[in-house]
Amino acid sequence: MSQLFQYKPLRDIKPEDPFFDSLRLDYEGFDAWYKQKADEGRKAFVLYGQQGLLAFIFLKSEIDERIEDVEPPLEPCRRLKVGTLKIEAHQTKLGERVLKIIFDQAILYGFEEIYLTSFPKHASLIKLLETYGFQQIGRKGGELVLARSMTSYSGDIRCDYPRFSLDRRAFLLAVMPKYHTRLFPDSILNNEQSQSKELIQDCSHTNSIRKVYISWNKEVATLKEGDLLAIYRMSDLQAPAYYRSVVTSICTVREVKAKECWKNCEEFLKDVLPFSVFSREELTDFYQKQNFYVIHMLYNCALSDRVTRKSLIEEARIDGQLRWGFLPLTNEQFKYILDKGNVSKGLIVD
Repeated sequence: MSQLFQYKPLRDIKPEDPFFDSLRLDYEGFDAWYKQKADEGRKAFVLYGQQGLLAFIFLKSEIDERIEDVEPPLEPCRRLKVGTLKIEAHQTKLGERVLKIIFDQAILYGFEEIYLTSFPKHASLIKLLETYGFQQIGRKGGELVLARSMTSYSGDIRCDYPRFSLDRRAFLLAVMPKYHTRLFPDSILNNEQSQSKELIQDCSHTNSIRKVYISWNKEVATLKEGDLLAIYRMSDLQAPAYYRSVVTSICTVREVKAKECWKNCEEFLKDVLPFSVFSREELTDFYQKQNFYVIHMLYNCALSDRVTRKSLIEEARIDGQLRWGFLPLTNEQFKYILDKGNVSKGLIVD
C-alpha cells in the first residue's frame, strides 16, 4: 500500500474497482469516457489504501477556450478543470490533501482559474471548496459549477491559499526531524525517501492543508493570523548541522493558542489531535504536565531547493550564535529563502 499520491496512467488503474460505482450511477457513459481517456494515454492522481482506491483526481487544461456547456458560459482564460474528483469516505481530512494537489498543479502550470462541477448532494465537498475560495458561478444540468480565481487576492488566508503576501511578518520555526517528516510529507529529504512508508501514515496531519505544531517557546505567543513561517528542519546528526539543518517549507499562521484556552484535556484533544504529529498519549501527557502553545497553520508549499543553515548564515546574514528555535526574519531574509528555495512566483503576492 502506498501512503502517498501517485500520478498513474488510467490504463493502469482498474475501472472495475468498486470505488468507481458511484460515478457510474451519477454519470451515464462513465465507462465509455474512462476507456476513451485511457486510450488517449491520460493520467490521474490516485491514492490507495488497504482496501483499494481512496481518492481519484482527473485534471484537464482548458486554455483560452470558451466553456459553452455550463450556464452562463465561461469566457476564455488559462483554466484548469477538475474533470473527475472522488474521495472515499475516510476518517482523515483527505479532502484537504486533494485540494492541495489541485492547487499545486494550478500554480505549477500557471493557471488563472480552477473549476469543477458537483451535485448539490455532495454538501461536505462543496463546503470545503467554498472554505478555500471556490464560488458557485453557474450550473451544468443538475450540477453546480464552482470556480476559484488563482490571480485575485482577498486578504483571507484560506480563500487566497496557497498564495501568500510578502506584506506580512515572517519567522523561522524549528521542527525536529522525527516530527518534520510526518507533518510535511511533501518535504521529505532524499535520505528519508527509503523510510517514507514507515514514517508517513495515512492520517490527518499528513493529508491536510491545515497543520498543528506544539511549541514550548513563549515567544511564539506573539504570532498572529497571516504571519509567515519558514519551517526549519533541524539536523538529524548524520552530518554537520551547517549542511543538514535546512528550511524546507512555508506555512501561514491561522492562530496560536495557549494551554489555558481549553477547559479540559478532552477539549484540547478534540481540537489538536486530528492535525498533530503527536499521539493521544503524548498530547495527554503534555496537557497534564506542561505549559505550551499550539500553532495552527496552513501548509503553503515545500521549497524546491532546501536552504541550508550555511546559506542562511553566510548569505542571508542570520546570526549563527542565536538559538534558532524561533526567530524573526527581516523581509529581505524571507525573500532570500523564497529565492534560494526556488519558490514559484505564482505563490507570491508582492
